[in-house]
Amino acid sequence: MTLPLAPEDEARANLYGLLAQLFYAPPEGELLRLLARGDAVVAKAAASALAEAWQALTQSASGARPDAVREEYELLFVGTGRAEITLYTGAYTLQGVLDNPLVQLRDFLAAHGLARRHAVHEPEDHIAALCEVMRHLIVRSDAAAQREFFQGYLAQAGPVLCDAISNHPKAGFYRHAARLARTFFELEHAAIEME
Repeated sequence: MTLPLAPEDEARANLYGLLAQLFYAPPEGELLRLLARGDAVVAKAAASALAEAWQALTQSASGARPDAVREEYELLFVGTGRAEITLYTGAYTLQGVLDNPLVQLRDFLAAHGLARRHAVHEPEDHIAALCEVMRHLIVRSDAAAQREFFQGYLAQAGPVLCDAISNHPKAGFYRHAARLARTFFELEHAAIEME
């Protein structure tokens, strides 16, 4: 029997799921509309860096056109030839000569019964995939695996990737998505450090 998630864990899982959606592909009009309606939730929350980042994203979504967000996504993360910003966290991870973070990531996933879907061609270190794995581990209520995974694959690379997006002069909507992600990663890191 699976126990229901605590409200804070459900919120964490949902936020990881949202980040996975935003970084896997540009949001369609329906998701932008849902984000734009998120202001009411923030208004009831206590003032915090996460609430401020959420409010900035919802305000950005309220004025965003899906075609413009798609163009921004393609400009920043797809490009012609080479993307201006890579969403693969291996590019932001310090590694030793003998380290192979992608192999280590695949080993972690296999040890937890997870694997890339056959139809997916992205390597497993795509930020969207990492957020989806965290969502899955939270839903499983596996605190030790969450801690190990976050420290190994998101704590270092996540904020660096978010800074690259936030500092890009052509980032608009995704500047706010990156701010939300970075703020959330900082909170997750602080929570892990307190355990």
